[in-house]
Amino acid sequence: MPYLVDSDIVIYYSNEAPEIERMLDRLMDEGVAISTVTLMEVLAGMSSSPRPLEARTRIEEFARAVPVVAFGEAEARRCAMLRQVLQRQGMRVRSRLMDLMIAATALEHGLTLATNNQSDFRGIPGLLIETP
Repeated sequence: MPYLVDSDIVIYYSNEAPEIERMLDRLMDEGVAISTVTLMEVLAGMSSSPRPLEARTRIEEFARAVPVVAFGEAEARRCAMLRQVLQRQGMRVRSRLMDLMIAATALEHGLTLATNNQSDFRGIPGLLIETP
């Protein structure tokens, strides 16, 4: 599974954005997963969807259709290292914690991050990004 899908992509998918559906269709052949952090973020934020019940159904279906990669000890260690590197470079880290957790998961598992929010992941060494 070479792609880890970021929260924003799952949110757009839950709202039936055609360009995101096309992107996911393309990536599915190579393998797609989400992190437990992404699952938590999208479930917590779905109440702001224009159609929360439909969004929840699509999110739950998506989460059942792809592997959900846990944020565990190895990912936590990688995240801590990333945080230290970015802090030393004078980059913001506190407001990026969830993004750093997702990035650490992608890096730890050798996955490319599929995201529409490149700026959230700027400066993270070694992270490969795929955009719609």
